Amino acid sequence: MVSVAAPGDSNQTKGPRRHRRRHWLLGTAAVVLAGIGVFAFFWFTTGAHEVSLPTADQLFRHDKGASAGFSKPGRPAEGVYEYTGSGSEALSLPPKTQHEGPLIPGTVTYGANGCWMLRMDYSDNHWQSTTYCPRGTQLLETARGGWYQWNFVATTVADTASYTCKPAEIAVPGVLARNRRYRFSCTGTNHPLKLPPVTLAGSVKYLGDGSVLVDGKKVLAVRILEVARFTGGQKGQDVENTWYDSADGLPLQGTWSTDVRTPTAIGNSTLTASGRFQLDSLVPHG
Repeated sequence: MVSVAAPGDSNQTKGPRRHRRRHWLLGTAAVVLAGIGVFAFFWFTTGAHEVSLPTADQLFRHDKGASAGFSKPGRPAEGVYEYTGSGSEALSLPPKTQHEGPLIPGTVTYGANGCWMLRMDYSDNHWQSTTYCPRGTQLLETARGGWYQWNFVATTVADTASYTCKPAEIAVPGVLARNRRYRFSCTGTNHPLKLPPVTLAGSVKYLGDGSVLVDGKKVLAVRILEVARFTGGQKGQDVENTWYDSADGLPLQGTWSTDVRTPTAIGNSTLTASGRFQLDSLVPHG
């Protein structure tokens, strides 16, 4: 005898339902894995890129409305200088790494009171700026700033730090006494990150003099070591080892490293970064 299942009998529908559910689960898993793969691809490939000399030069001309090459005694000529180098930056939370160089445009612009500013574009996600003021035989540093940007695929986070140094930091001493330390303290703020004021304090030390080879030419230079600590809204350390042109104070060659911890809504995030740079031409681009 052949039995016929009544409509709605579980024995008739159990197999097809399981079959459809299996296909649904497999399809969902495939979509999720594909999404994770795409996200991971962009996470690891969306990073920093070098800034070209024409791009930096266009920004300089837009801001200044003038051509490169204008100079004043004791100061480097205005314009975009060609530096090369390398570096890396890594965040601990969320984990992310990006790289710098090999081209690093350095833009010199004149300001008030005989001061001038150098902006180093380490990448299109990171720049640093320093305001220098020649005073007699000294080169002082009155302000500094920096900008970082991170692409997390779903969102992009950027922050600008601005520091004022009062009294001014001695970047290059007027009297060069080997290993003598000069203390300084600068106070900074961050935007748009809402952090308490940050203090960057430490010392600079003259290590000696010599020459740096730039485009086949030996340039007389002095070597300065700066070691400082972040306290307040951020905590960490910054170290810079720089060769300055003895004639006009333009940085010719150097290394730097930063290790700074920043509080966030998801915990402390530590930025670890380091790099090096070398001036390739004494004449600004353009």
